[in-house]
Amino acid sequence: MASFIPCGPCGHEGNTQNAEKWCTDCNEGFCNVCEKAHKSMRMSRDHNLILIEDYRKIENVNVCVQCEKHGSKLEMYCKIHEKAICIACFPTKHKDCSDAIISLAEAAKNAKTSTALTDLEHTIYETLVNIQECVNDREAATEKIEIQEKIIKKRIFDTRETINKHLDDLERKLLNELTTIYTSCKSNYGSIQNKLNEMEKEIKRLHEQTSQLKRFAPDIQVFLSTHQMNKEIHDEVKSITKTLSSVMNYNIEIEIHQGITSLLKDVDYFARVKVDESTINCPFKDSKIDQAQIQVPTRQQVPTTRSVHNTKLKLREKITFEQKGKKIDIIGCAILANGNLLFADNAGKNVLMEYNEFGLFIRDIPVSGKPWNLTVIETDQIAVSYNTLKYIEVIDFTKMTVLKTVTFKNNCRGISYSDGKIYVVVLREGIVVLDMEGTTLDTIQCDMSVRNITTIEDRIYYTVPFTSTVKCCTTTGNNIWNFKDTSLNSPGGIVTDSAENVFVVGILSDNLMILQDDGKINKTLLTKADGLDKPSRLYYNKETNILLVCNKYNGIAFLYSVMFD
Repeated sequence: MASFIPCGPCGHEGNTQNAEKWCTDCNEGFCNVCEKAHKSMRMSRDHNLILIEDYRKIENVNVCVQCEKHGSKLEMYCKIHEKAICIACFPTKHKDCSDAIISLAEAAKNAKTSTALTDLEHTIYETLVNIQECVNDREAATEKIEIQEKIIKKRIFDTRETINKHLDDLERKLLNELTTIYTSCKSNYGSIQNKLNEMEKEIKRLHEQTSQLKRFAPDIQVFLSTHQMNKEIHDEVKSITKTLSSVMNYNIEIEIHQGITSLLKDVDYFARVKVDESTINCPFKDSKIDQAQIQVPTRQQVPTTRSVHNTKLKLREKITFEQKGKKIDIIGCAILANGNLLFADNAGKNVLMEYNEFGLFIRDIPVSGKPWNLTVIETDQIAVSYNTLKYIEVIDFTKMTVLKTVTFKNNCRGISYSDGKIYVVVLREGIVVLDMEGTTLDTIQCDMSVRNITTIEDRIYYTVPFTSTVKCCTTTGNNIWNFKDTSLNSPGGIVTDSAENVFVVGILSDNLMILQDDGKINKTLLTKADGLDKPSRLYYNKETNILLVCNKYNGIAFLYSVMFD
């Protein structure tokens, strides 16, 4: 609620009374009674009085009405120096400007139709246009380097894969060569061993025969066999000697290619990433705001609303999840300040999955149970709801610590953060509002089958799947508007942009719609043809105008840039 503005004269008398009008000349408020008295006095009869509601629109505009040097009220204007002055300024710095000194009231005549104001409006408008041009230029530049980063990453990955394949081929070739050499050497050794074994058998045979002849044969037979066997043994020894003379010993060694050793020793970087810098063409030009008091038509103001008919989506990335279990059920998502993405898989493990904006998996963040929904609180903090476990947690995901746990009597589902408060959908209770200490501030009554919510300023938006309805209420629970249309079947995830346009997905109608003007205007942005298949959750980054859309069961999500023509 706006601050109380008292009536100045009543306050001087010790009374407290609401001001109904504001005198821009006296710079104080007046109640109805004091306003009549103020108008009845000759010295203040011509003063400018405006409604308090109108004053509130300009009360925060910082206008100095006193001389910075002397502290006196600015009452005159020097046309030579083009400066408002007080009475004390005149004799000290403007004594030679007598003919150019006029009253401030005279100088300010027709100020609202002056060239100076027109030039100011024009300068503001052109500055806004130039800023938007710079923003668009930076967005285009950002998209360009994002593409360049992807190309370089792919080239690095491809180069590494090519190197790996080449090394694999060289390794396979080397191992085959080693096997061939080893087999050949072993075969040669085996051949020699076989020959020696055969010779050994022959010598043992002669030895056995000699022993038997010595024991049982007559002398003549022993005599004759001795001569014969001597010849045989000499022939065997000669054969052994000849065989051993051709035997080779093998010593297998390896010599690593100089290029490989050089790679390990001398190559200390994979590649160099170069940045070419160049200055941008700045659209800003110096603008001189003239002080001439000439009446001209007023200029059209800069539009502040966004039409849903001019809203378009540009696909930035398609994310395919690394499925950890037999099923997948994406039931919560968020975009972090660094651009990374968080997903809650209620059918998977007790983790939140973190991916980068290019769809590459980064890590699993352990949590205490199967997560249901989540919302970003601060740069390094998130809040997670755990449905059937009946509690939420505030988590510092950089330190992997739970900062706060809040338990409820019933299941807790949708969750949203806004203006220092956490909003939680609790079954059979409503939307419970918590402060950051976990204290319940309020419980807002709503449709009992509500699933998903989003909050912005003093409004709450939520979806009721069973009645295919989107609803909006104040943070005090007063209903503002409802939206129900056959084109939106079983609405799920819901988010808003900074202009309070509402994005919502239809789980059973496989579409994404945007609603404007209390749901009176709508447009379908995505359909099944765009890849939507039971879309369940959304997340919108209002600073970057990036929209995250998640399918529920097929493990696919989409990242879009939201553009307003």
